[in-house]
Amino acid sequence: MITEREFIMIHELKKQGYSIRAIARITGKDRKTITRHLKTAELLTIKRSNHKPSKLTEFKAYVLERISKTSSRIPSGVILKELRSAGYSGSLRTLQEFLKLEYAKRIKADPVVRFETAPGYQAQVDWTTIRTGKYPIYAFVMTLGYSRTSYVCFTNNMESATLIACHHKAFAYFGGIPKTILFDNMKTVINTRDAYGNGNHRFNEAFNQFAKECGFVIKLCKPYRAKTKGKVERFNHYLKNNFYRPLAAKLSGGFIKITVELLNSYITGWLNEANSRIHGTTNKKPIEMLNDEVPCFIHYAGLVVAATTEVAQPLATRINLKLLPTAALLPIEQPALTNYDRLVV
Repeated sequence: MITEREFIMIHELKKQGYSIRAIARITGKDRKTITRHLKTAELLTIKRSNHKPSKLTEFKAYVLERISKTSSRIPSGVILKELRSAGYSGSLRTLQEFLKLEYAKRIKADPVVRFETAPGYQAQVDWTTIRTGKYPIYAFVMTLGYSRTSYVCFTNNMESATLIACHHKAFAYFGGIPKTILFDNMKTVINTRDAYGNGNHRFNEAFNQFAKECGFVIKLCKPYRAKTKGKVERFNHYLKNNFYRPLAAKLSGGFIKITVELLNSYITGWLNEANSRIHGTTNKKPIEMLNDEVPCFIHYAGLVVAATTEVAQPLATRINLKLLPTAALLPIEQPALTNYDRLVV
């Protein structure tokens, strides 16, 4: 068996002209395994079925009827208590997994409507994990709602100070501050939802102060509704499939280690190209639409940042792809941004 990452790496190395023998040496896999996976366009996985009846089976009808009577989520502990009195002897985890699947069906049935925002009004922010383990790597991603221009910064943590520093870099890159920024329910942004009543949240003190100083309004996705910030979520997939994985495949088997510093040294050149391609939804280049956003931004005066934080110059006033040095980016083949939908799993 091979992982999805190894599968992508095998195909990337083959596209770059490596022989099966060379790919086997780089990946440590048998040549027959390499050959077999090169014949398929997608990684095939073996699904094992468990025919043992669940202790929850005879109670599912009751659970479905119970949750259908309200649009709000009923705590699993409440339902478990009711089932226990009816003779259910299964685990809480079994009940939770069943409820999770049923609530997911509700979300699928609820159509996701794309909301377009005015220039300079909204940005969407997300953390995406690039690598786990002893030396993790995370990517801070901010995507503007109107133009779809995106900024990326790689870090080794997702702490509050790091989040704030990444915002400074993004504001400098875009040339201003959007009026609102949409987040999921990350702890570095919010402590408690609805702490002071419906819609009145208790925000993380340090980040809330930062937002007030900058002048932007914090907006939150509803719980279990990450698709609300679908623009940045889709770019996360594009980033991994078209920047990180090809770069990792190219450097595999060599002496160069992938670090936060290495990724950040390559990302600016890649971003400049990605933001200059035709977007599949707007049918325009994000960088061109950014020119409509800059006049609508809150002015960014370069608030006090730690001396170790290096801030980029505004993208809208400095970008000139013809002047980019050829060494700014390894030659990585990139599909058009119109292929976003194909990359979303």
